[in-house]
Amino acid sequence: MKTVVLLSTRRLPPTYFDTVREDLGNQELSLEVIAWMPPSGYVADKVHTFTLIGPGRMPKAPAVEPEPEPETPLEAADAVIAPEAVADPESVVGEAAIAPAAAEVPADAAEDEAATSAAPAEEVESKADSSQPTAAPAGAAPTARPAAKPRPAGIKRVRKALGWRYRRVRKVAGRVLPKAIKTSAPVKFLRGNRASKDLGKTYWGRIEGRRDVLTTIEKADVVIALDAGAIWAGWNLGQRRGSVPVVLGLPAARRELDQLRATTKAAAGNG
Repeated sequence: MKTVVLLSTRRLPPTYFDTVREDLGNQELSLEVIAWMPPSGYVADKVHTFTLIGPGRMPKAPAVEPEPEPETPLEAADAVIAPEAVADPESVVGEAAIAPAAAEVPADAAEDEAATSAAPAEEVESKADSSQPTAAPAGAAPTARPAAKPRPAGIKRVRKALGWRYRRVRKVAGRVLPKAIKTSAPVKFLRGNRASKDLGKTYWGRIEGRRDVLTTIEKADVVIALDAGAIWAGWNLGQRRGSVPVVLGLPAARRELDQLRATTKAAAGNG
């Protein structure tokens, strides 16, 4: 089984690794991924290892739903009425007996209701009095203001002034330049090229500082840089480890694997 290391700085979907195996000839491959960004889905069943050296977290495995248990038919029990649940005819109170009782209200209850209605008015008056601001005592000292931040001096002041002018010029230029120029292909290419260079150097720095990643690369038969952000890392690996072929893209990796397979068959036939 051949070991293939994939270098990537983009977010890869799980289906992409099926495409990689198909483009590489559906051979028995052990895919080792060294990525800057986590995949968009669960990939433990697609690759052998997936090493994340950038920001983010690996997606969790999908939860397995338990199988529903077969429902057992329940037999309906016969309805049983307890004798205590049946009321006697004499205990049933009619509407005619309830009406006179409700009409009679004792005098003490009326007085309590009047007192209850007067209580909210008193509470409103007390709240209104408490809402008025209270005057501070005459002898109280005024609140001290926070101390002002000291202004920069010397070289720091020059840097602050240059940064302020740079931001102002950039803001004015963004307003003056027409939209056609800002969205043109050359400007997009320059911005993307600068971003990929910065990312490529950071990505290579992480690889160079991880001993486990370098060990995985040393055991590989082919190393593939999948995108522009991984080219710088692939070039440095090719310069350091000439015995391991480092290529850009899947077609070049397919040629390297075919050559390795032909070499292996020739060596087996000679032996």
